[in-house]
Amino acid sequence: MFTAVFWKKVWTWLKHYWYWPVIIVLLIFSVVSGASSRKKVFELLDRQKESYEKEIQIIKETTEETDKKKTEIFTEHIEEIEKIEEEHDIKVEELEKDKQKELVEIIEENKDSPDKLAEEIARILSAEFLKKNK
Repeated sequence: MFTAVFWKKVWTWLKHYWYWPVIIVLLIFSVVSGASSRKKVFELLDRQKESYEKEIQIIKETTEETDKKKTEIFTEHIEEIEKIEEEHDIKVEELEKDKQKELVEIIEENKDSPDKLAEEIARILSAEFLKKNK
C-alpha cells in the first residue's frame, strides 16, 4: 500500500497543493490554542502585510528617484556634448579663416615664383611637395 509510487504521488500533490496542509495545520492550531492565539496570529499577519507594503513603497520611491537621476545625468551629458560640438565648430571655423588668411598672404608674397608658391601651399595643407625635374 505505501509503495514508492504512492509516496511519489504524495510528494507531487504536496508540491502543487502545499497550501492545503498549511491551512489545515493553522486551523487545528487555532482551534486548539483558543481565541487569544488566533488574535495574535492575525495581528502578526497584519503586521507582516503592512511591512510588505512599506517595503514595496520604499522600492518604488527609490526606483523613481534613480530614474530621475539617470535622466538628469543623461540630459546634462547631452548638453555638455552639444557645447563641446559648438566650441569645436567655432574653433574649426577660426582655424579655417586663419589658414585662408595665411594662404592669401602666401599667394601675394609668391605670385611671381610658382614653385615657391606650390611649396608653401603644400606646407599649409600638410601635403607633400614634389619638385618637377626639367
